[in-house]
Amino acid sequence: MLWLVCYDVTDDRRRLKLAKRLEQRCQRVQRSVFECPLSEAVLDKNLQKYWLPLLKLDEDNLRVYPLDETAKRRSRVFGGARPYEPPDFVIL
Repeated sequence: MLWLVCYDVTDDRRRLKLAKRLEQRCQRVQRSVFECPLSEAVLDKNLQKYWLPLLKLDEDNLRVYPLDETAKRRSRVFGGARPYEPPDFVIL
């Protein structure tokens, strides 16, 4: 599943920490927008353990939208890279 994750974080320090954490699992497509090819279980784990604890939810917000294969195929991109495709393999 592909997830679109976007945020609005008021504090520069929290925003930078969140962006760095998101970049570990996702591809940045705009300043505060990421495409994340994760299963729902992995997404939930990352949300609860790594992403949400960085935020002050009375000041910040994080939004996660599912993009199924139909939405992904129908997406229109003008400038920049096409929607993220995870590699077939990873070299460690």
